[in-house]
Amino acid sequence: MNKYIVCLGMLFFFNSCKSSKRITSDKPSSSKPATYISTKKIPKINLDSKPSKSFSSNESDLLNDNINSIIQKALSYKGTKYKYGGTSKSGMDCSGLMLMSFKSGNINLPRTSIAQSKEGVEVSKSNVKKGDLLFFKTSGGQKINHVGLVVSVDNRDVKFVHSSSSRGVMISSLREGYWSNVFSEIRRVNNIESVLMPNQANNPSRSYIVKSGDTLYAIARRYSGVSVKKLMSHNKLKSSVLTPGMRLVIPAK
Repeated sequence: MNKYIVCLGMLFFFNSCKSSKRITSDKPSSSKPATYISTKKIPKINLDSKPSKSFSSNESDLLNDNINSIIQKALSYKGTKYKYGGTSKSGMDCSGLMLMSFKSGNINLPRTSIAQSKEGVEVSKSNVKKGDLLFFKTSGGQKINHVGLVVSVDNRDVKFVHSSSSRGVMISSLREGYWSNVFSEIRRVNNIESVLMPNQANNPSRSYIVKSGDTLYAIARRYSGVSVKKLMSHNKLKSSVLTPGMRLVIPAK
């Protein structure tokens, strides 16, 4: 009798295990994360696209190039003796130096220092930068009678090139006692509306300052309807070799 009861118990135990395994294997796991598929299209990114240069940026680049060119022109006169009314390496006065230097950058200035002090806009010492004009009252009166061109600004030490009546074209510092005492104001004349030559304001891309690595082909591609042949002919170039700082006049289409 006892053997019969034990056999029934064992049979019941094995059937229960089979049932339990069958249920757990057929039931999907509730812990498995569901997969989400988005129907929203991912926008394509054009890796080859480059931001186009705005007109104002091109204008700004031209002015910056002009200022560097103007400063180099002014420094090329260093050592030239002072001559009232002079505008050449045989002799020049302060306003003549400004006149010829800015003219090399296609910027027209009046002939005298007092007239030049009415050009552009006035800026403070804290905002002075290369290319600005410094004006002085050296005669002790109320009238401006001397002008210099800022060539560097470093830790508030402003250096400028000018034509001194005693030493000719030279570089001085605004920190020097004499120049600091007779200093009057600073003017920024490279605003395009007031000082660029005729037609330049309407078409600032009419000239181009050559940068390191530039080629005639690359420059021609910047301007619609302009070819290398036109550039060479218009600028009377005998060679395609370019020098950084060289100014090219861009021909019309």
